[in-house]
Amino acid sequence: MSRWLRGCDYKMIKLVNNVGKFMKQIDENEKAAMELIGEFVVNKMKTYVAVDTGYLQSRCEYKINRNELFIQNDASYAGYQENGTYKMKAHPFFRPAVYNHIGEIRDIAAMAYSKGIK
Repeated sequence: MSRWLRGCDYKMIKLVNNVGKFMKQIDENEKAAMELIGEFVVNKMKTYVAVDTGYLQSRCEYKINRNELFIQNDASYAGYQENGTYKMKAHPFFRPAVYNHIGEIRDIAAMAYSKGIK
């Protein structure tokens, strides 16, 4: 939507409403940020996970549902590895993948969200 206004010196000024375009760009940037962060965290998880057969490592994944990013591992014993048991010490891989790299995750988000916005 645009309008034309006449200034005091009779020059024409064009006003353009770009709110719709801006909001679309924000939505695209949000999805891109979640994709990049999901890939980054999953790759970090795979470096922290204890590997015996490789199954636990292969089950590290992320999913995006609307505007939520889910980092997950659906191996039945993932929780035991992460938190340990009374017989086995913990071998965390979820938390270090996020908490040890929070600055890098913020940088990825900032880069993705600023793309295409002037």
